[in-house]
Amino acid sequence: MRKFFFLVAGISLIYGCKVKQEENSIKRGRLEEVIINVDPSLGIVTPKALVYLPPDYDPNKKYPIIYMLHGFGGDYRTYVYYNGVHEILDYLISTGQMDPVIVVMPDGRSLTGGSFYTNSYYYDPSTQSYDTSLIPTIFGKYETYIIDSLIPQIERKYPVIGDRQHRAIMGLSMGSYGSAKLWLKHADLFGVVALHSGPLSFDMLLDENVIDSIRKDYDEIGGRKVWIKDYLGREHPWITLGVGLASAFTPRVVAYSDPMDWRVIPNCFYPGGLDSTYGDLLLDTLFEPSFGIKVCVGVRIPLRDTAGSYASCLTPEQQTKPNAEYITEDFCVWKSYHDPYTLIDSAETEFPSKFLNTKVYIDVGLKDELTLLSHNRRFKDKLKSKGLGGNLVYVEFDGALGYPKDMYPGLHSNWLYARLKKSFLFINRAFKGEDIKAGEYNQAEGKDYE
Repeated sequence: MRKFFFLVAGISLIYGCKVKQEENSIKRGRLEEVIINVDPSLGIVTPKALVYLPPDYDPNKKYPIIYMLHGFGGDYRTYVYYNGVHEILDYLISTGQMDPVIVVMPDGRSLTGGSFYTNSYYYDPSTQSYDTSLIPTIFGKYETYIIDSLIPQIERKYPVIGDRQHRAIMGLSMGSYGSAKLWLKHADLFGVVALHSGPLSFDMLLDENVIDSIRKDYDEIGGRKVWIKDYLGREHPWITLGVGLASAFTPRVVAYSDPMDWRVIPNCFYPGGLDSTYGDLLLDTLFEPSFGIKVCVGVRIPLRDTAGSYASCLTPEQQTKPNAEYITEDFCVWKSYHDPYTLIDSAETEFPSKFLNTKVYIDVGLKDELTLLSHNRRFKDKLKSKGLGGNLVYVEFDGALGYPKDMYPGLHSNWLYARLKKSFLFINRAFKGEDIKAGEYNQAEGKDYE
């Protein structure tokens, strides 16, 4: 027994010294906060970014670069202060698993909590079209900001390689959506993409549980003719998410009916104003200096109060689903202009060779509470059908290997430390032109990417 005790003690001592030695060998990168010069008419709430510079950063060398987009409700500091992404990078770079890289974390938070990295143009439901000429914008032109302001200024300030093969974009949730959308619309800029738990196929939003959850939130707040901003937050997650999506895709701005009348609801929901029957929600009122008038600012969620005719973009199969008769034609606008699944087709047409040469990493939890597993499966299948299978890694996880699934399930945003490590290693391989280990991996079946 004494021999066994000394053996265990010796092993523990050796292991402890090894861990301590490894900790001491971890070099630290540094973080810089950058202010982006931006045209005020773009409506960017916080034109800032955190920039991670690797250990032993040398301004005379050139580095690959990653643009890392945060999720809904977060900001440019979230990945560092809540997820410790700088520590993950320090460890991977110091241990030689990853080459030095610059990582840029921009702010994508709009007035409603999340921009979805989209140009939020004024929406006219009578024509189901956008007026792109009106400025300033209420909810921000975040796509233009990222592509035309942030990226050029960052890449002038820091020594980057500057070609698409060494430029990646990645994100979680809303950040995953933004990464997919910006890649598909600008495939000439990004050669590597990493997507974590994103809403990537809008047909999956027709899930009866999603629609029921949104309608339940409506019922709890007592109808739609209210200041919806007073009810947004964790207590009503589905209506909060719906408002965030709608502020990016179908924002509504109408003139205040009678500036001499202090009653807001009648002066915003008048005939020709906001229409609660077709999903308009009121967020705020403000004075619009460009026109010299008071306006009602709202959003249109593509759900009507009562059953109606089917939206034109619904397939016969979709029309048989519960609650399909509540979906409005505005949903078809979301699909046409903003659905990553739909945008795959336009990317293939506009950037045929670059689209096919993109390295793509996707992961999603098997028990994603926002029902995004189906989104990611469908998006992945379409990429494979377009010929990207050899450049694609797709991971479905259920916790981490070695942990009980019932206690540590694969949810929307948990296990991010392990997930980011995998995607960073994927990006590093892609930057170096190495084997990315293409394929599909399911942790619930004991198959893991690493």
